Amino acid sequence: MDSEAQNSDRAREHIPKAIELHAKYPLFDGHNDLPWAIRNGFDMRLSNIDLSVDQTDLVVPGIPWRILHTDIPRLRKGGVGAQFWSVYAPTTITGAECVQVTLEQIDLVHQLCDKYPGHFEMAYTAEDVRRIFAEGRIPSVCGVEGGHQIGGSLRALRMFHKLGVRYMTLTHNGGPGWADPAVNQDGSFAHEAPLGGLAPFGVEVVKEMNRLGMIVDISHVHEETMNAALDATRAPVMFSHSSTRALCAHPRDVPDSVLLRLKENGGIVMVVFLSKFVAGEFWVSGGKVGATVIECADHIDHAVKIAGIDHVGIGGDYDGGSLFARGMEDVSTYTKLTAELIYRGYSDEDIGKVLGLNAIRVMEECENVAKKMKEEGVLANEAHYGDELYETNIMKEKKMGVN
Repeated sequence: MDSEAQNSDRAREHIPKAIELHAKYPLFDGHNDLPWAIRNGFDMRLSNIDLSVDQTDLVVPGIPWRILHTDIPRLRKGGVGAQFWSVYAPTTITGAECVQVTLEQIDLVHQLCDKYPGHFEMAYTAEDVRRIFAEGRIPSVCGVEGGHQIGGSLRALRMFHKLGVRYMTLTHNGGPGWADPAVNQDGSFAHEAPLGGLAPFGVEVVKEMNRLGMIVDISHVHEETMNAALDATRAPVMFSHSSTRALCAHPRDVPDSVLLRLKENGGIVMVVFLSKFVAGEFWVSGGKVGATVIECADHIDHAVKIAGIDHVGIGGDYDGGSLFARGMEDVSTYTKLTAELIYRGYSDEDIGKVLGLNAIRVMEECENVAKKMKEEGVLANEAHYGDELYETNIMKEKKMGVN
């Protein structure tokens, strides 16, 4: 028997129990890039793809890996109970154009809920997540995947929040200019952090996110940025799709020193399934990736060991890459990981925390910080990064040095 068969067989008897747990506790996945896949593969038109049908065998030329990882039948099979949908735009798009693309991606999530109301509903609060899950549908929440997407404008950030964005990743590859990324725009590792993590405007972004009740996401950021964000925030933070650096030496993963701080902060690390973040980029016989569901569970074990059971979740990153850990190839596979956790002796209650209760708690605690800041009279931040899109006569005179 090969290792892949052994890996799947050892926890197979626990699949029925895993399915029961997913019905009881919402699996709140931290990151899914289906909106960007629809933009690239289907001209951003939901009319071009029927997500109510299993599309496992569909070839999609517009997507680099040429397949979809997500559709409604597979979400249901995998027991997905709530979803943070990434409303991503790459760092190659900047300024007002990037803001527009982000708005279009947010609109696509709203369209998804409108087209399939029996399966999805927009969720704006933690209580919404609980209610929609109890009604048998998938609560849908937007997450902006890069600080560059606000175009240097906290006004844009505030409007994104009104439209249903509940987290923002401070950087994507290359960064926004006010926060140091883990990876450069060309994909190379960013060894230096010239800003020391966050520029002054980056600190203001974190504070404004706290005021709004928007979760500060520090996946994709440099280690210096992780620590700077933890220094600046009043609310719990999240890693929406990252694993642990002790088990996989990738700068996108979280070092133990930060996991310890995450415990103090009350935040969450949501373990990702892309092989390069789980076990590195190596392959075994037949050209298969080296990582398996077992290594994914190992990252959960390690995060629990360092940060504690209350600070671990799941963020698959489906439709955002290729070469997922074996056994975790698409959204239908989550119960395999849950079965592996049962095999390892996790209690029902602890599995419930990892599946989604921890993520809901973080969302709710950020809402509570926003309420407290409102009671304190904290008003909207008027800081801006880079050139304003408009200038008054007074602004022009200041630039020219006119008194």
